[in-house]
Amino acid sequence: MTKPASTPPVPRRILIVRGRTVRAAYRDTGISDYDGNPLIEALPPVLTDDQATLRLARYPQYREAQRRAPDHLRYHLIQNGLRCFIPLDLHLDLQRRFSCLIRVGYAGRNPLAAEFWQRLAAKFETFDQYGEQYQVPDEASKAAGFHIVGISGIGKSLSVERILHLYPQVIHHGQYRDRRFINSQVVWVKLDCPFDGSAKGLCVNFFQAIDDTLGTNYRRSYAHGRRMTDEMLPDMAVVAANHFLGVLVIDEIQRLRAAHSGSAERMLNFFVQLVNTIGVPVVLIGNYKALSVFSGDFSQMRRGTGQGDLVWDRMARDEQCRRNV
Repeated sequence: MTKPASTPPVPRRILIVRGRTVRAAYRDTGISDYDGNPLIEALPPVLTDDQATLRLARYPQYREAQRRAPDHLRYHLIQNGLRCFIPLDLHLDLQRRFSCLIRVGYAGRNPLAAEFWQRLAAKFETFDQYGEQYQVPDEASKAAGFHIVGISGIGKSLSVERILHLYPQVIHHGQYRDRRFINSQVVWVKLDCPFDGSAKGLCVNFFQAIDDTLGTNYRRSYAHGRRMTDEMLPDMAVVAANHFLGVLVIDEIQRLRAAHSGSAERMLNFFVQLVNTIGVPVVLIGNYKALSVFSGDFSQMRRGTGQGDLVWDRMARDEQCRRNV
């Protein structure tokens, strides 16, 4: 009696922030450095502060009749306040940073530029995650990332997610002007650092996130069996480059403190190379425990920041409020 053929395991789905998927519609950017680049021309227009405020804001629904509702129902209506989002100057600053880093990162990765793919292949050949102290290449990209550090629960993750949703997550290209250009551009990916700070777990989550977004099979191809982290990191860079990843956001980065010796440093060196070699901006988010990750032995990670670090502290109390208390 023959045994029935075993079915391959179904890849696990992870909780990721999902965005919208659109077909490419190209528009004039108003900036000469961005002209002729389909990756940038397919993005939404650069927003003014007023436009960003209107698009980021979210107010709960309100009806006058709700004020006369019974107490037990009004208690539930109060929860609508949790969906309120009023942009502050800090949010507008954050929106401008993302607007710049995504476009500047793409400015150095024009897929229609002469010899772009040859230069990219040469960069992959020199891509080395083993070096203890990564050296910035002579022709480093203009891409830049930054760090966001603040107390837990202050709104870092929610704010970043609302800003990311100003952009489509996936843009499908078919033809740019009179040239054929078929590609699925991934504008942004946001992941949480694994609880144990595992670099291998982060790689697996990245492949699964791309699969869930594009319907590909990268996790099965690159994270199968007993492949080591050192084998998966270059593959992660290849996937990010081939789909023109606009920005990689890693949340809860303080969990790297729990990683095994050398694992956290290898992961941070990899992020630096994504920024400086491949041209993919990386944004790291964490609480104040993450400061120890960005200092000491990991100070080389600061080479990957060009938008300036953002320390998200409590709101300062107005002097008038102090006098009224």
